[in-house]
Amino acid sequence: MSEEQTGHDTVILVDDEPDLLESCARILEGEGYKCVTTTDGNQASELVRTHSASVVVTDFRMPGKNGMEVLRDIHLAFPEVPVIMVSAYATIDGVVQAVKFGAFDYLVKPFSADQLTITVRRATERFRLQTENSALKKKLKDDYFNHFFVGKHPKFLKCVEIIQKVADSESNVLIYGETGSGKELAARAIHIHSKRAGCPFIVVNCSTLTQGMLEASSSVDPAKGVFEAAAGGTLYLTQVEELDQALQARLLRILQERRTPRRGEWDWTPIDVRLVVATSVDLHSLSLQKEFRENLYYCLNVVNIVMPPLRERKEDIGILCDLFLKRIAERRGLPKISLSPDALERLVEYYWPGNVRELMNVIETAVSFSDNRLITMRDLPEEIRNHNSLQGLTFKEAKKRWMDQFEKLYLENLLIDNNGNISKASEEAGVARMSLYRMLERTGLKEFAPNAKSAEQKQETRDKQRPKRDD
Repeated sequence: MSEEQTGHDTVILVDDEPDLLESCARILEGEGYKCVTTTDGNQASELVRTHSASVVVTDFRMPGKNGMEVLRDIHLAFPEVPVIMVSAYATIDGVVQAVKFGAFDYLVKPFSADQLTITVRRATERFRLQTENSALKKKLKDDYFNHFFVGKHPKFLKCVEIIQKVADSESNVLIYGETGSGKELAARAIHIHSKRAGCPFIVVNCSTLTQGMLEASSSVDPAKGVFEAAAGGTLYLTQVEELDQALQARLLRILQERRTPRRGEWDWTPIDVRLVVATSVDLHSLSLQKEFRENLYYCLNVVNIVMPPLRERKEDIGILCDLFLKRIAERRGLPKISLSPDALERLVEYYWPGNVRELMNVIETAVSFSDNRLITMRDLPEEIRNHNSLQGLTFKEAKKRWMDQFEKLYLENLLIDNNGNISKASEEAGVARMSLYRMLERTGLKEFAPNAKSAEQKQETRDKQRPKRDD
């Protein structure tokens, strides 16, 4: 076999018979494999680690650690590495049991050179496919944040951080956000980065949800319910505040018991679903007003994600515009499309009641109206071209609004450029640290400077300990 076929895959051979180890190694090395041998099962996992092995071939019955224990160790540390079990006829039942517990295949002594090489070849091919599949899944996960769910504002990055931390958990997630702020993108990010990524992601608007949809199918009504449709995957419920009291009670019971009733029958069927729900209203306030069940609210609100409106992350507008323009150009087979500085400035000034979705639609429209590959002010919709954020304000009010916007935008960029480091940020801004703390607190950005609170407390302690002068 050529080097191209094997790629110099490393095989770990484990057996208490040195002669058999030598024979197997000679056969496999003749086929282009690199072999590492040991008579001690305790060394198997470490050898896989140090040699980046693709396959382990282990004897079933050995003194000390036996083949089943080697299989267990390898699967715990390197679940993608196939293990081939070797055994004499006397222990064949045990080997078959090992295959049930995850061994790739087994060889019965005495076996031929062809049997060994064919089995190892199949195992290395599976290892390579699994490795490539894992790499592809990782790329898809990374691409999601690079090409769909983008931004650099601290509030947005906080959402990304939460998503990455909770994706692999089974906790229910409640996502808050205005219309068009990216709630579904956040829900999809949770699903894609979870262990359920290969299973369905089902989206259901609660304004259209019925009791029958919460139930499992039956012989009379074979249509799948939403929990059946999302089996093994993620069920994403939007506008959860639209559920009436009866549906709220039914959903709560299903979530508490982890099973759903079958239509028209007394039978209940188990569910295996991750639940993510979204709302644009304050569910907690609704629960206090008895308009939403308080116990359901707490059941749903295990993990909380708040999607910031676009007007609070204005520095992300340019990033999002570049993303939308690139996607439109690729979809329409056009050369690169750019945005003029004055058009971008006007987009940043706009207040975006429809958030990211509205921005995406505006860019799509602008590309359609543009005569060339540069989007200018005249290509923007009239309501954006004529938007005046200071209309109806007094001079004093207008000045304060502009100053507040400038201060917040300046501080946001200052924190981003300095990775939240207050000392570096204050030095760059030319202001005292205590003054910078107060500015961050006033603009609501203090939580995004990790060392701000502790540093301020230390400064207050130093001030209290400083000897007072006698005037």
